[in-house]
Amino acid sequence: MPLLWLSLAFLTGIALSEYLGLPAVTWLGLAGLALAAPLLRRFWRRLFTGSSGWSRLVAGLVGAPLSKLQPPLLWWAILAAFALGGARFQLGLPDLNAPGMIASYNGKAERLFVEAVVVAPPDQRDRYTNLRLEVERLRPEGEELFEPVHGLLLARLSAAVDWRYGDRLLLEGWLETPPEFESFSYRDYLARQGIYAYMPSASAERLATGEGNPILRRIYDLRERALELVHRLYPDPEASLLAGILLGVETGIPQEVQRAFADTGTAHIIAISGFNITILSGLFTVVFIRLLGKGRRYLAAVLSAVAIALYTLLVGAGAAVVRAAIMGGLALLARQIGRRQQGLNSL
Repeated sequence: MPLLWLSLAFLTGIALSEYLGLPAVTWLGLAGLALAAPLLRRFWRRLFTGSSGWSRLVAGLVGAPLSKLQPPLLWWAILAAFALGGARFQLGLPDLNAPGMIASYNGKAERLFVEAVVVAPPDQRDRYTNLRLEVERLRPEGEELFEPVHGLLLARLSAAVDWRYGDRLLLEGWLETPPEFESFSYRDYLARQGIYAYMPSASAERLATGEGNPILRRIYDLRERALELVHRLYPDPEASLLAGILLGVETGIPQEVQRAFADTGTAHIIAISGFNITILSGLFTVVFIRLLGKGRRYLAAVLSAVAIALYTLLVGAGAAVVRAAIMGGLALLARQIGRRQQGLNSL
């Protein structure tokens, strides 16, 4: 089961990289040495096996044939995966004080004017709307010229305006580092999404619309229409619960309902994960096979994988959904090429 051990090695490298403090170059060098193991193994075989004098000499010293002392290749692959995990962690750490990084303006005393584009569906609440934006430029109050900047920003705006994906906005307010509370770190929560700057009380002016990815814009429009349809067909809290299970929109679920699911250990039912993807992959496969015929089952599997990818984008492409979509795609591929299931790998 090489996939299991390589995955565990990669995760171990990520977990230990923060504590070891080694730079990414060191991790990549270690991975390079590990990946060169096949060449070293071939050199070992030619030098120390067979009937050469070196082989007989070393075999006499260690008391065993040298063919039994060759390092197994799997260990080198595990070491490479471990090192690549450590490198991945180090390369993923942002330099928050780098010139042009939006987070370097956190805590400034002056008011800032920020031009940015909405890059995710608005998170609409009763009293406010959270927007995730890709920042392009800003200027402090009192200055005329904008400075180019980059990075993601979370802004909290009024819920009275119907903001959309792809809107270009001119924000006005103060930038802060996301807060940390006693029982919850909002800073870590946003950092996992690549967001390190926060504008909690912002005013905004819409400069343009439709500047996002056209494919994503159509997918998000479909999501909005589906959400409206669910609320027309069912009353709350049933509509909000169904929206969370099908579309990944959990903001409308009442707090008491969420608490009831958490207290009973059934909160995973609301979150979109492997359960939803498993049902959808089976449904898509049956539909496409019936439409295309059993002779085109490979094409049906490819179309099912594409449908799963589109659904992943539709519900927001969170980490759990992406992970489940990858596993669902691998399961479809394995089924078509006749691979048998192994329980531990699937788990």
